[in-house]
Amino acid sequence: MKKIFIIPTLLLLVIVISCSKELELTPHQIYYDNFYQTEEDALNAVNTVYDVLGTVNQYSNTLWLLQDISSDDCNARPTLDDPNLHQFTTYNIQPSNNYLAGIWQSSYLGISRANVVLEKVPAINMDSAIRERAVGEARFLRGVFYFNLVRLFGEVPIITVPVSASLTDEEIYLAKSPVSAVYARIIEDLTMAAERLPLKYTNANDKGRASRGAAWGLLSKVYLTTNDWANASLYASKVIDSKQYSLNADYISNFKEVNKNGKESVFEVQFYKKANSENSQMVIAGLPSIPGLFAAGTETMLPTTDLLNSFETGDHRKDVTFFSSYWFYTFEPHIWKYWDQDAYKPSATTQSGADFFVMRFSEILLMYAEALNEANSGPTAEAYTAVNLVRARARNGKTGILPDLAGLDHDAFKKAVLNERRHEFVSEGHRWYDLVRTGTLIESVKRAKGDISNPTSINYVFPIPQRELDNNKNLKQNEGY
Repeated sequence: MKKIFIIPTLLLLVIVISCSKELELTPHQIYYDNFYQTEEDALNAVNTVYDVLGTVNQYSNTLWLLQDISSDDCNARPTLDDPNLHQFTTYNIQPSNNYLAGIWQSSYLGISRANVVLEKVPAINMDSAIRERAVGEARFLRGVFYFNLVRLFGEVPIITVPVSASLTDEEIYLAKSPVSAVYARIIEDLTMAAERLPLKYTNANDKGRASRGAAWGLLSKVYLTTNDWANASLYASKVIDSKQYSLNADYISNFKEVNKNGKESVFEVQFYKKANSENSQMVIAGLPSIPGLFAAGTETMLPTTDLLNSFETGDHRKDVTFFSSYWFYTFEPHIWKYWDQDAYKPSATTQSGADFFVMRFSEILLMYAEALNEANSGPTAEAYTAVNLVRARARNGKTGILPDLAGLDHDAFKKAVLNERRHEFVSEGHRWYDLVRTGTLIESVKRAKGDISNPTSINYVFPIPQRELDNNKNLKQNEGY
């Protein structure tokens, strides 16, 4: 679906990053007013929103990297010369942190581009079905950006119009909105997206675009995060009942190049091996740096002993996810699950086109199980069925290991599902969010990292980037920072 990432030069001229006002907007206003005339213009505008997802400050690197290192799963490599990254291991997180500034800025860039689509595309004379789909995609993507922002920073400004020369400073430099208002905006966007998006795409060039199932799945996760168990289970069931998705037989199949956008994929961010600017960074971030073998490996983060020891005996996912030897080299455990060894030699790992999963069908099953358990003060038969499908695959055809869950009370089942999520989604950008929403961040990180890390109650959100506070005097820093 490479077409998604073509960025029209004229459109780039009218995109404004973050909440700061472009000094020279007026000369470009002609493009903003006149560019959006045809169906091709509309699709190009939508594609520029997708494009932000693959940038270094989003799913190419920063979003999932901070999730790993801020959780009990990974530490920044001790010898890594990156003080900004080490702050997330130690929990000495500063408002000046460059990674947080990048996430904030790129997220609002994506929101700004989505706002352009939502303002301009409805008036274009084009195929009505494609117009509705384009609006649905923009709604979905804006929902993704706001969902990440509200979980990372708590209260954030809600911006729903494109930045342009016609806006006043008061319209650009907004104060933070309550968390409840941000979630209301996300739910509205995703609900409207689900009404407009197709269940599936028939054109191969459209693989990777948001579908109705992706909107339902993200709605389920939003409701799970806000403790609305009934709606969380409802939207997860919609995805399941759509019959559009199923588990791959082997866990490792998810990370094979030939299976990109496959049957288990609900939504994934697209990367490409043939374009250097669109390669995945997930692969090299987990690989060791060995001259002549893994020359591109950056070993940015390393798994904690707590994570490695948490797997049950025989869990196939552990072997797929980690390795500690290759050829005649041995080293401490590293993450290699994104490296498709059938497609790339060690020396070519920097060229990987591995996609990043925002959501897989296994997460739908686990969200469904968790929501049912919470809604019914204990697991139902359907909840057991859902989680045990995921566990069955983790056996990889073996018997006598990873037995089906059974006979658990509410608390034990909740803990079991959270543990299942941990093993299923290593380095997929979920763990820190899971610890925050379940109120287990402090105890989990301290157990895994000991004295090197000191999370406190303020760390259930990150600080607002200092440069945003400097630009926008209406913003207030989060408590404790």
